[in-house]
Amino acid sequence: MDKFFVITNEERDKNSERAKEICEYLTSHRKSCDYVAIERDSAGDSSEIYRIRDLAEDTDAVIVLGGDGTFIQSAGILAPKQIPMIGVNLGHLGYLAEVDKENITPALDRLINDDFEIGERMILSGTPVIDGGSVGSHYAVNDIVVKTTGSNVISYRIEVNGTYLTTMSADGIIVATPTGSTAYNMSAGGPIVEPGSSMLVITPICPLQVVSRSVVLSGSDTIVIRVVKPSSRRNRNAAVYFDGTGDRILSGDDEVIIKKAEVKIRLIKLSKESFLEVLSRKM
Repeated sequence: MDKFFVITNEERDKNSERAKEICEYLTSHRKSCDYVAIERDSAGDSSEIYRIRDLAEDTDAVIVLGGDGTFIQSAGILAPKQIPMIGVNLGHLGYLAEVDKENITPALDRLINDDFEIGERMILSGTPVIDGGSVGSHYAVNDIVVKTTGSNVISYRIEVNGTYLTTMSADGIIVATPTGSTAYNMSAGGPIVEPGSSMLVITPICPLQVVSRSVVLSGSDTIVIRVVKPSSRRNRNAAVYFDGTGDRILSGDDEVIIKKAEVKIRLIKLSKESFLEVLSRKM
């Protein structure tokens, strides 16, 4: 690898000191490197996000400094470019970060010497349909969540491949990737799924039903979540979130179409540690 780009979380990497150190180290080894500092919730039209979107496709690797949130945000932006990524954990709990901050230099040496493997993971594509019209698709690495905006419980109608599955009254519905199964999905009582698999996990958030379970589907399935219009005149709104951001307000009869994206994210793997070993250590 010769051409690198570093994305750093400006809250966890003050004055981009670690990003600068990485670029200086790579430059001293005759590699090219540049960096950008972003906030976790940087606006999509910010100059920093545009720099990531405009990253040259011949970039060999993107190094992300921060926690899982920064990595997920960066991966969603970079997914169409298929540039391999590796995360450096500057936070407390990182399932996606391959490298701890104490081991940055050895990791860089392995990247320089092409001593690594590259794995792929599926991500989601979600399309809100509001007032009968599509408002554009968005990627999600972890999950797409349709969630009540107020204190009232809303009913959600769920279809899979055009077939009715269920109508559920709940605070919301999570559709997670295998990668996202250890995030919000796990907190809501959903199953943990091997991250390299191709599956969709539907998990309700605080359902009113006495018996409710997650549903694990094939990665080739298409899910439609529709906000059920209340019988009363009182309007109850929900919102759809893509990896926790980009909320779009949904009213009765609006829906979100969710399926596996055509692109995948590519992750650089240095460790021989298995997913179960990582899971045991993190938990």
